[in-house]
Amino acid sequence: MSLYQLERDGDLETLTETLERSGNPSIRLRAAQIIGGLFESEDFDNDDLLVGEDTSISTDPELNEGDSDRSSVIDVLVSTVTDDSNKKVRAAAIDALDKHGAESLERVIDELSETDLGSAAEWVTAQAYVESLSDNRPELRMAAASGLGRIGDSKATPALVKRLSDPDSRVRARSAVACGRIGDPQAVEALEDRLHDDPSVDVRRGAADALGEIGTEGALSVLLEAADDETVTIRRVVADALGQFGNVTPVDTLVRLLGDDDETVRRTAMFSLVETLSNAPPQQSHDVRNAAADRLGSATADDVIPPLAEILTESSGAPQRRNAAWLLGRVLGDEYEPTARTALVDALSDDDTMTAQFAATSLARLSGPSLESELLELCIDPSAPLEARSKALFVLGKIGGEKTRSELEDLVDSTEHDELREGAFSALSKLGGLGGGGRQ
Repeated sequence: MSLYQLERDGDLETLTETLERSGNPSIRLRAAQIIGGLFESEDFDNDDLLVGEDTSISTDPELNEGDSDRSSVIDVLVSTVTDDSNKKVRAAAIDALDKHGAESLERVIDELSETDLGSAAEWVTAQAYVESLSDNRPELRMAAASGLGRIGDSKATPALVKRLSDPDSRVRARSAVACGRIGDPQAVEALEDRLHDDPSVDVRRGAADALGEIGTEGALSVLLEAADDETVTIRRVVADALGQFGNVTPVDTLVRLLGDDDETVRRTAMFSLVETLSNAPPQQSHDVRNAAADRLGSATADDVIPPLAEILTESSGAPQRRNAAWLLGRVLGDEYEPTARTALVDALSDDDTMTAQFAATSLARLSGPSLESELLELCIDPSAPLEARSKALFVLGKIGGEKTRSELEDLVDSTEHDELREGAFSALSKLGGLGGGGRQ
């Protein structure tokens, strides 16, 4: 079975066996990365894992014969860190343990330093991690950096900043991530140096992410300067990090990145622009949203509408969907209007009331017989959600013509829902009233 299939199925047991037994370092590397991704998944319950106890690959006793002493996934990851011959695999195993949680990282520290931090106070653990940052084994330094990021105490910032100059790029990258988790502005200057000058793309990526998490004006200034970096990966990571700032400052840069030569940079910039609107404080959100809509006027429709439609239909965050719905009504172009219209009509059924309202408001800025027909079909569809049908009536009151008038007069007489009847009356009143001359 392929690793892709194992990832799709969430087959942690077989992935662990692959990591433990494969002779191909590329396969072991990918298996460790997938395991870490499963730990990070919202659908995966880490409490189901056994730490330091024996588990089996299958619940079938016949299949388990000879495997009764097989280690748990955490044991296998720890063994990978200490014993695997490939440094990339060892690093991926540390990252997977990090994603599982602080307790799993402590296992690595205990194993490599021959200590026992299981019942130690947090400050004792943090001190042990700081001391481990100077160990001659890079795997121990990596695990210690990740652990300090998990603890989140700014007292560790100076030690982590020092590790940003570590001779091993894997240690530098994880020290940068840890600085971001702690969020201490003291690290900004050192992270700026790594972002501009480090020979490792992984380190530069970690520095950009960390600056975004720190979120100060100084951190933002560094990221804005790096937005024109010659490396595609860095421009993409910078675009992603800029989405963490909830003010108007990054908007111009993000809009400029919508014209980047690389598609991944363009899409990331669009997603970050929506994140910027979503992260803006309530008292600033109106200004930030209007500024974004104004700047988007200089972007081409194919760079803006498809990713906005994707956010509206697929994002799990209500603030992101709301802002995508609002923006779609203000950046429409003829070529991509069907894409936007389909996403907006579907959003009339959104569980979030404000998203549905924004979608209706944006649809009201459109016109055309195809939209009118689609909304009329929705209004009379008894299987459609009542709220969506009501929102469609609101839009029809803005864009409808004689066909709408005729259909809504019939709806007033036939519907059993007071809400729909009131919505139809309201729409008809905007179109001239019952029996009046509607828009042609």
